Amino acid sequence: MSPYARQFAGQLEKPDIDKIEGLPPTVAIEQRVSRGGGKSTVGTVTEIFHFLRLLYAKLGTQHCPESGEAVVSQTQDAIAKQLKAAFKTKSRSLLLAPLIRGRKGYHTDVAATAGRKGIELLLVDGKLIATEEFTALARYKEHDIFAVICDNKTPNADQLTQALSLGKGQCSVAKELTTGNWQLTTYSTARVSPVTGISFPELDPHHFSFNSSRGWCTDCRGYGSITQSIGKKKKKRKAKPNEFNSEAEAEIAEELSHSSQPDEDTIRITCPECQGDRVNHNARFVFINDNNIAHISRHSVTDAAEMLEQWEFIGRDKLIARDILPEIIQRLRFLEKVGLNYLSLDRSADTLSGGESQRIRLAAQLGSNLTGVLYVLDEPTIGLHPRDNQQLLDTLEALRARGNSLLVVEHDEETMRRATQLIDLGPGAGVLGGNVVANTTGKKSQLKKTLKEFPDSPTLLSFAAPLQHPLLGKRRSIPKIAEKNAWLKLAGCCHNNLKDIDVRIPLERLTTISGVSGCGKSSLMRGTLPHAIKKSTTQTKDTSNYFSKATGFDNLKYCYEVDQSPIGKTSRSCPATYVKVLDDIRKLFAVVPEARMRGYTASRFSFNNAEGQCPECKGNGRIKLEMDFLPTTWVPCHACSEKRYNHATLEILYNGKSIGDVLKMNISTAAEFFKNHTKLHRTLSLLDQTGLGYLNLGQPSPSLSGGEAQRLKLVAELTKGRKSIRNMTRQHTNLYLIEEPTIGLHQEDVRKLIEVLHRLVDEGHTVVVIEHHTAIMAEADYLIDMGPEAGDHGGTIVAQGTPERVAKNKNSRTAPFLADALAAH
Repeated sequence: MSPYARQFAGQLEKPDIDKIEGLPPTVAIEQRVSRGGGKSTVGTVTEIFHFLRLLYAKLGTQHCPESGEAVVSQTQDAIAKQLKAAFKTKSRSLLLAPLIRGRKGYHTDVAATAGRKGIELLLVDGKLIATEEFTALARYKEHDIFAVICDNKTPNADQLTQALSLGKGQCSVAKELTTGNWQLTTYSTARVSPVTGISFPELDPHHFSFNSSRGWCTDCRGYGSITQSIGKKKKKRKAKPNEFNSEAEAEIAEELSHSSQPDEDTIRITCPECQGDRVNHNARFVFINDNNIAHISRHSVTDAAEMLEQWEFIGRDKLIARDILPEIIQRLRFLEKVGLNYLSLDRSADTLSGGESQRIRLAAQLGSNLTGVLYVLDEPTIGLHPRDNQQLLDTLEALRARGNSLLVVEHDEETMRRATQLIDLGPGAGVLGGNVVANTTGKKSQLKKTLKEFPDSPTLLSFAAPLQHPLLGKRRSIPKIAEKNAWLKLAGCCHNNLKDIDVRIPLERLTTISGVSGCGKSSLMRGTLPHAIKKSTTQTKDTSNYFSKATGFDNLKYCYEVDQSPIGKTSRSCPATYVKVLDDIRKLFAVVPEARMRGYTASRFSFNNAEGQCPECKGNGRIKLEMDFLPTTWVPCHACSEKRYNHATLEILYNGKSIGDVLKMNISTAAEFFKNHTKLHRTLSLLDQTGLGYLNLGQPSPSLSGGEAQRLKLVAELTKGRKSIRNMTRQHTNLYLIEEPTIGLHQEDVRKLIEVLHRLVDEGHTVVVIEHHTAIMAEADYLIDMGPEAGDHGGTIVAQGTPERVAKNKNSRTAPFLADALAAH
């Protein structure tokens, strides 16, 4: 690094490593749930759709949308006759030659070349500019540049020849609808309908992109759906002319309308123009082997792979397809191997479960044929049914056999047993961990010998002493089906792939929904239950049509959903703010005699308040260091020593500790510190009991792992529905909907989580959990197993009842693994 660079880097601490040897090129796939925007699909995330667009642009045959006939070449004289008719209108018309279409860059060389050829005027991104006044364009934006050959008069033969020569067989006519608003019509010597005479531009990957104005459906702008009013007096809102100042502004408004939930007077329906295909009319009439790009996208992963494997080309087309088709098929087959064969390529990314989202990202990264690479994977089995683990592990071993190395962070027992080397860290968490307590193979046959060698390993201990189910010694009894006010009942559930099923869930019990990935668990729990309780508690008319009838929901007061979305994206979010204990801590500091004497209120102790925060770091505790030549990094604030507050605020002490000291405490220490404050102690103790005692109260939320964030969110929801502190009688019963809470949890932490869930049920609440972890299934009072398979082959209830009863079902994909968990000793 240059001396100039070193003066900034000098503020950085020495890396927490002394030496690294033998590190190959590395691909790290972190544990993150990324739902994506409204236009993000399975095909785009895995890059399959990008290759499909290239394939259709190079090998697709354009057909006329009106006649259905394939386009053919036409003569220059035929174009001249069409131009005479086009220039007869009163509107200002220009004859243009396309120079640049949808390409990024400065493009000063293009303008200079046009000037040397006698072009005096250019149409650049819809604006007329004199060639000699052309300035460099934005480098990273796509641009369209046309040479103006003829302005507002019918072109002669020489001008048409010049336009076709510069445009390489294409020319365009631009009509000015309003000032600065041009409508383009393309004419081509090679692409014209023999029946209607309509010309089409040369195909380009952008013509098949629903993220580009050249490819998206003009009605839905590439989302495949529109929002429609259902009120009697309300009509569908139409965009006003020139409502937005730019294309980007219109796109942002459209994205916001799709990201927000429709209100009670609106519903989201399939776009009537493209029928959910997302691309425009012309793109839908480009075919390869009688299939357009939307047909391929609607197929499931398996069906698409089988179809594309049968495609054969000859001659020049075969050479082009040789490099594109294998890339598509390889990615499709990899999606199959990670258990996602049932997904369609046009499935919107924001409708995927957490496990599906994780594995799609895994497939996108691992689908490329790399060798000699180190893959660092963070819990790849998230959201995966035990049956599908085998297939995923076989895939990972195939990667290893190809000459790659894999470093996997994982809690799944089967994954650990198949590892070449098992490194166990511990023995505790946070300050109690950080040591290598075992370094061995995961083979079960050597377990006793290994346990003697590494007695402090919590993982080896969990192998040797599996959980005994049920932990409470016996299960809660299941009420009789006919018993009144004992069941939540839904009839005719048909959301997504649900096959018009009837569901019953016992009140004041722990219910687990199981089944292979994609069988309809999330559709049942998150797609129907919240709507049913909303309809019951608010008495609003339900317009979802996700079920036909719901009973028993009037026994519940609130519904709390705990999903896998992130809890905070900024360093100002921390465990103390998320579970709202900082509000009570600030009130405690405000009643300290010295604080009252100085006139400090609770707001003074907020690190978002200018009065109390450190003036250097603005309450962040760290300072953001931005350098053009290095990635952005954070350095500790030397003014407050990462305590976030100014000196005057830190002078106020509660039991000998400043509020900065409190935020640096871990949760276990803080629970003991505030043991005399009942409300604070209860919340902090609950965090500690779920295995989060090692986290600092002020630790930035983005630094939390997926499992930590999930449990923090769980505790935040649990504290909302707990009994009153002063009145220990039950206030009301709630419904808790929890999605895969064991993410990122060790077996010992799973035991703590089970105790928390049981305590909630003991307080009179109803808990419904989606889970693949057999320990949670085996602890359920009532188990609903769905399937039998994923996608269209799922959506039905295979078995329901106690875990022991489900374990005996021969049609259940879960039963063999559940039986093993119940028989463990």
